[in-house]
Formats: sequence, structure tokens, C-alpha cells
Amino acid sequence: MKKIFYLILIFIMATFCLAPVFLADGGLFVPLYRDIYEPNQLAMIVFDDMVEKIIFQIDYEGDAEDFAWVIPVPGYPKLFPVEDDIFYELHKLTQPPPPSSFGCGWGAGVPTPGLGDEGVHVWEENQVGIYHTTTLSATDPNSLVEWLNDNGYAFPAEGQEILDYYVQKNWFFVAMKIQPDEIVNNSDNYTGAIQPIGIMFFSDEMVYPLKISTLSVPSWGTEVLIYAFSDERVTFPGATEEYNAIITPDQLKEYPILQGLIDETFTLTKLRKNFSAEEMDEDLTLIPVPKYIALGSIIDLNCPVGQFILLAGIFIFLLKTKKINI
Repeated sequence: MKKIFYLILIFIMATFCLAPVFLADGGLFVPLYRDIYEPNQLAMIVFDDMVEKIIFQIDYEGDAEDFAWVIPVPGYPKLFPVEDDIFYELHKLTQPPPPSSFGCGWGAGVPTPGLGDEGVHVWEENQVGIYHTTTLSATDPNSLVEWLNDNGYAFPAEGQEILDYYVQKNWFFVAMKIQPDEIVNNSDNYTGAIQPIGIMFFSDEMVYPLKISTLSVPSWGTEVLIYAFSDERVTFPGATEEYNAIITPDQLKEYPILQGLIDETFTLTKLRKNFSAEEMDEDLTLIPVPKYIALGSIIDLNCPVGQFILLAGIFIFLLKTKKINI
């Protein structure tokens, strides 16, 4: 009995002592390659007072003139260019320090829709970074597919059902192509992560438009990495959390791109998941992380203090059990 008791005790203490190595400041040490080059979709989301900003970056392989990208969003979008190194800054920001020995506005508002095919409204066209962008809405998915194909987006016929999903929800669409006079990596052919772009819109909840990606998901799946800034720690079903921490503007002095986007204190959560096509039948809604509560809603096991109290409680319980057996 004594041997079993001491083995359990050693296991518990080893778990507590080694935890900082893997979970220091709520994060994991992740190689640069895994954060920058491995994910098929990179995103930074800032959600504050029902205003959401998403910065997207995706992988693309092919001729620049063939590139076409359609993003649905729940509110009228305002687009803005983003510098290439933003996800490198996020990678650096979410690398925890070595463990210690102890543990915006929309200007004049939504513009009047311009001319378009019946069932499709063209709201505006802009150049944003390397992209020529068109903001659309539609009342008929057939007309939207026809408009996309007529304007060089080569949208597959099987995507009509997915477009209808967004049309029924009254979402807007941002259609993007690379400007003809833009040269990516000094070549008309491109392989790898393409220039990020930012979209801002009103939303009742923190969303990531994933469903439309089923049209281009490879057989082995799509890896999505999201950096979420919000009032509290967030998650989505099946996500692996690799980092969470409170980030203040003062902490971003070494990160000039992020400093231009973050002007108040947020909780940053870094989430990753590899999706199969079957798992991409809905958009992602990021929700607050549930609190793992014990002892009459007193102990939060998400924090080190709560973990210490739990371990102390287990230790006391084992001591009492040992005395009873004696």
C-alpha cells in the first residue's frame, strides 16, 4: 500500500513540476515553419463591441492571372491592406518566455449598390494591396454563380449550394483577383502564402467563414490557424489551443504591424485545427472557453492557482486515505 501511495504522489508532483515546460504562460513553443508555412489558412481576428476585423492569408499555387478568391461576411465589408509580416509578428508574440524554475469607422457608410446582373448587386470595386476587389450581395445563387463566371472567377457549378447558404443568411461577398500589373515574387506564377488582406464588418458573434473553403479543400484536409483577440479566451469545436494571454498595447512596441491594429487590451488565443472536407459544413463561431469549475464554483482549473489547489486537495485526500488504511 505504501508503494502505491508514493508512486501516485510522485506522479502527481512530476506532472505539476513539468507542466510549465509545456504550458508556460498558456502557450507552446512552436517552430516558425509550423506557424507560417504549414497552415493552409492563416487568420487574425479582432472582435470588439460587435465589430469584427479578420485578416486572411491563404496558400495559392498557380498563375497569378488565374487567382480568384471569394469571401462571404455577415455585414457590409470595409477592406484594408495588410503587410506581409503580420503573421511572423504573431508567431513571435505567441512564443512564451522560457519557463522559470517555479512553475474604427466606415466613413460615409454603406454605399448605394451599383449596376449588376438581375439578382446580384455590385456595391463597390477597389484596389486593396495586390488585389482588385468587388463587394457583392445577391438574392439568387444562380445569378451570383453566373456573375462570378462572367467576370473571370471560374466558380464551380457545385458551389451554388454553398453560395445559397450565404445568400439565405443575407451575407455580403468579397470577390478578389490579383491586379494584372502586380507581380508576385517577381513571377506570374506563385506557390505559397499570398499577401494577406483585412476585412472589417459588424457581426453579432465572432465568426470565421469556413464553409466556402470546402470548394477547394485538398483530400488530406485543410489546416487553419487562428489568432483571436477578444475580451476573453475563446475556442471552437475540436480546436487545439496553443497560447492564451492578456495582451496590452505596451507589449506590442516591438511589433509595428500589430501595434497599428491593436490599440487596447485584449485576450489573445491561438487556435489550430486540421479540417477534413466533412468537418467544414458550417462556418466557425468562436465562443468563450467554458470554465472548468470545482469546489462550489471556486476553483478555475484553467489557471495555475486552480491547478495548484486541485493538486493540494488530491495530496490531502491521499494522506487521509493512507491514515484510514493504517
